[in-house]
Amino acid sequence: MKRKQTLSLVVICSIALILIGIKYAGGFWPFRAINDNILNPVGGYLANAGRGFRENIELISKATELSRQNKSQDAEIVALKNQLSSLKEIANENEDLRKQLNFNERLNLNLTPARVVSSEGTSLRKFITIDRGKNSGITTGMAVVSSGVLVGTVEQVNQFSSTVFLTSDPEYRVRGIGQDGRAQGIVRGQLGQGYLFEKITQAESLNSGELVITTGSGLIPKGILIGQVESVQKSDNAVFQSAQLRPLVNNATLEVVFVVVGLKQ
Repeated sequence: MKRKQTLSLVVICSIALILIGIKYAGGFWPFRAINDNILNPVGGYLANAGRGFRENIELISKATELSRQNKSQDAEIVALKNQLSSLKEIANENEDLRKQLNFNERLNLNLTPARVVSSEGTSLRKFITIDRGKNSGITTGMAVVSSGVLVGTVEQVNQFSSTVFLTSDPEYRVRGIGQDGRAQGIVRGQLGQGYLFEKITQAESLNSGELVITTGSGLIPKGILIGQVESVQKSDNAVFQSAQLRPLVNNATLEVVFVVVGLKQ
């Protein structure tokens, strides 16, 4: 056993002495050349490649996270816009309701709100369809108002919808009276020109700026605003005088209206 250990020690020492001699003699230069010219550059390239790969992975990960965050923010923005839109619609409807309540305090009417679901008609006839019908107690001939102003009367009633004949239609007729001079006549629609207040006797007084209201006929109560006098046409040789009325609401932009279903008791 001792001989084997001694032999091993001698071999190791001999190899060490040989390597030291080779080093001092410059015998390791081929290995250094391989290391310096091949191994080190390859190792550096692999290290750089690994670092670049990690950086690319990090960039892709960050880009993915940013994309996810942007999508989340876009969804939140859309949700906020929808919420804002809903709040604006509620505010608009509340404003319509407020105007109707102010109008109703004066006339004490029973009103049924309705949404305008479509606008119809030809170049001559003008209608809108509302989402209230027989199920809501609507009947033919009832007045339809917006912001306290007459916009038409119910012409046809279905179970869950109704057709409203608009005051802007040239065939529409309603009796009116001037609030100041109490001049009475017939109001009819004119395409693109407001209303014509006609069949007013020459003896009656009517002035520019005067408001014209309904006289009360059929299911249309008295006192509902129709329009405002813009100009008066009067001739000494004529039997009647007439006036051009300016509409107080735009029938083409109606969204919510109110059907007068009766008088409050």
